[in-house]
Amino acid sequence: MKLRVAADLCCGAQRCVAAAPEVYRLAGGFNALAGAETEYEVPQGFEQKAVRGARACPESAIKIID
Repeated sequence: MKLRVAADLCCGAQRCVAAAPEVYRLAGGFNALAGAETEYEVPQGFEQKAVRGARACPESAIKIID
């Protein structure tokens, strides 16, 4: 499973990190994984947490890619 974070949509609410600190991290108050078309591999065993963090995003900036 992979994920992508749209930098232009990330509002810095930090709900993704609150929901899944094992998967998401911050940089300058915003999701550190935010990047144009960059896809990140979710570590094995953390798929459900990645989904939980994505669902917590108020701007739907995180896209899960199966």
